[in-house]
Amino acid sequence: MLVHSSTYVRSIVCLLMLALPAAAHALERGLGTITFVDGEQTEAEVLFEHPEVDRLILRSPQQSTVQSLDLALVHAVTVDGETTRYHEPRELSDAEAEQLRRNGLWGDAVGEGQLGRYADESWQRKPLIVWRYPGQDGNAMQASNWLNERGEPLGESPWREPAGRGRNPEGAFDGDILLPAAGKPYGAIQPGHRDHLSAFAVRHITVEKNASYNIRYTIKGNLWIKHLGHIGDGTQTGGLGSRETNKHTFARFSGDRPGHGRAGAAGYGLHTSPDRGHISHWVRIDTGETGSLEIIGDCGGASDRTSLQQGTLIVSTDSHLGNGPRASFYTEPDTTLVLLDGASIGCPDRVLRSHRSTAGIAGTLMFGHPDKPLTRDLRFALTLYNRDQIDSTVSPSQRTTGASIVLGESGSMVIHSTDPTQARVIFCPPPEDAPYSNYAVGERANGRPMPTGIAAVFRGQTDFNGVVFEGFHEGGIVVHSDARQRWQNVSFEDNLAEPEQLFRW
Repeated sequence: MLVHSSTYVRSIVCLLMLALPAAAHALERGLGTITFVDGEQTEAEVLFEHPEVDRLILRSPQQSTVQSLDLALVHAVTVDGETTRYHEPRELSDAEAEQLRRNGLWGDAVGEGQLGRYADESWQRKPLIVWRYPGQDGNAMQASNWLNERGEPLGESPWREPAGRGRNPEGAFDGDILLPAAGKPYGAIQPGHRDHLSAFAVRHITVEKNASYNIRYTIKGNLWIKHLGHIGDGTQTGGLGSRETNKHTFARFSGDRPGHGRAGAAGYGLHTSPDRGHISHWVRIDTGETGSLEIIGDCGGASDRTSLQQGTLIVSTDSHLGNGPRASFYTEPDTTLVLLDGASIGCPDRVLRSHRSTAGIAGTLMFGHPDKPLTRDLRFALTLYNRDQIDSTVSPSQRTTGASIVLGESGSMVIHSTDPTQARVIFCPPPEDAPYSNYAVGERANGRPMPTGIAAVFRGQTDFNGVVFEGFHEGGIVVHSDARQRWQNVSFEDNLAEPEQLFRW
């Protein structure tokens, strides 16, 4: 059958139009207002619509974080009086409301449980690169896999390659990075063996649902890992903190806190979790002498050590920063670690590999803060330890042994509490259903007895006011008698000996 030529041409044009992606809205760029379909609003710098996924790329007005937003949630965008409309007003679905609840509207928002120093930090404008193909793995060193902040493909590599000699010198990208959410998992991958990757220092990073930042990193600005986002996959080491710039920053992890048991142990060191943020095997935190980093949410290293090298680390209310079962959570001298209500550190296994400590503290460990004192009991869980291996002379290090916790001579512990009789620090074993590490399982199979208690070596300053000792061995608290004379509101519960039998020097 013959078809009239004009009809044939029209048919071909229609087919081609159907094959082409929908044209982007004529979106104004700049500071504006995002109105959600349920009527809620937020201020943001509007950058562009992503060409591959239905998401709007935004930057916070303070230049302190970036994100993408599902266009299905957007009713309208207004910039300089010009309004672009997307969807009609409606109520959010349960799934959409849950998505916003998990992630929060902005990573730089200060909640009631945060100390929030980062909110007053100032940031200059920097370049932004956005993953071009969400849902597809790619070589992160390849320029064509990135878009700039105008939504245009990069023409040249954004990375400044490492200079100088030595093992794993550091390169940089002087700007911010966004890996948008996608319907299936993908990674921005730095090719090479994880033990020999060069680090690249960047400023802010946001990693969203199903995305993974597989680049050896030093993050000198703010980190936001949304629910089902990952950082540190395939990398051996990582760095957090502003270092010489002495900024106040945050690292927010929006995954849910898991329960106890093996399935919930991921992120604390045993396995990689599909539903919460985690960091590299070895993570060094350096905020500069006067800077700080606040951890919000729950994360942990894959198998090894996390250490505070310089500055102040804050673990926010009901948050956790962990490491794996092969090392202690370590703080250098002249650093400050702050644990707010419900905060925790270290690997919560009942037994660590080679009987290492949960924590080696050479700096200051502050429970509560003058601006946010403890309002409830804080349970500070410590790994079980064999009584015959307690070493009263031990010093803290990245692989501290000798007790469940070691406070070095240069260290101190300080408690800020609203009521030292009701909001106390409880030194105690992990709960009964805390997971055993693979190492502990193997040691038991080889005939090693399971430890029954915990131990502490306090060689630094401990002017305790509001402490409970629970689950300690006889002779399991190494402390000078003079220090004990200064303690107030100290009590003992469920120990393996009477109170006076717990102490030695």
